[in-house]
Amino acid sequence: MTIRAVDPEAVAAELAALWNRSAGTAFPLDERLLRQQVALDTDPRLCLAVARPDGSLVAASLVKRAVRPGADGVAPRIGYLSLLAVDEAERRRGLAAGLLARSVAWLASRGAERLELGGDYYHLVPGRPVEDGAGFEALDAFLRAVGFEGEGFEYDLSADLTRAAWLSEPERLPNGSYRYALYEPKYRGALLRFIGSSFPGRWSHEIREALDAGIRGADLMLAVDERDGSVVGFSRIYDKDSPLLGPGVYWRALMGEHPGGLGPIGVDPSRRGLGLGMGLLEHCVRDLARRGVGTMVIDWTDLVDFYGKLGFKVWKRYERMSLRIRLER
Repeated sequence: MTIRAVDPEAVAAELAALWNRSAGTAFPLDERLLRQQVALDTDPRLCLAVARPDGSLVAASLVKRAVRPGADGVAPRIGYLSLLAVDEAERRRGLAAGLLARSVAWLASRGAERLELGGDYYHLVPGRPVEDGAGFEALDAFLRAVGFEGEGFEYDLSADLTRAAWLSEPERLPNGSYRYALYEPKYRGALLRFIGSSFPGRWSHEIREALDAGIRGADLMLAVDERDGSVVGFSRIYDKDSPLLGPGVYWRALMGEHPGGLGPIGVDPSRRGLGLGMGLLEHCVRDLARRGVGTMVIDWTDLVDFYGKLGFKVWKRYERMSLRIRLER
């Protein structure tokens, strides 16, 4: 069996099946999500695969070279390891090491100096899943053996909105001239000005790309200052009918019939201290509850105590990890 480059869109079904044989119990990946992530991302990428003579995949990897400018206007010199999966029967044969070596060489040839595990635009996971069983311990051991180092932890938080007693209490309305509103095209200019100023870099790119991809108005909540129509806060939200799957509903197969999610969420730094952040969060949760959402997930955060005020608890854990790439001189 040899390693070959493949088009991830062409083998999306096979990649999803391989992933699920390795990690599907804890992270059930469906073909729709994988196709969405691959189709929307514009970062240069290399997808490698190892197949049996009958064509079935037994191992695969996907890396990307970051090209979008960061908050400083410069693209970071990093790559992302978005996917690495090996069938259990084929492990300990050097396949993962071979895939990683070729991937790192490809990234080095494009000037990347560091490889981050997950956390890419249109990512699947924001780091190494910290889970019992299903080969996750072997993944941890392999990554550390090849030089990846841990850099802290992130969490997915969940809550059962059908049991959230605080939802029966009167809603706290924003003070003064502020109100919450679902996105409409008339807000596009104000939203992009706000996000570009308050959150340059990743969130700015993500919101612009979501608008260009046709995000539903129901999937973007805004905080608006009625005095001048400016946008001063935002949050992405999702339910089972969202045409663009957000990270909060990636693992919706584990979330019951009516999943929902939220993230990211942010408020203009100059307007903080006014209760807008917590108010916007509460309003979004209430909105999703009115849509019938049962299990709701807030993804990729370390603000466990903040979200815990509304009953959210740790559901999944991830360790941020990276590998230094030694460039050839």
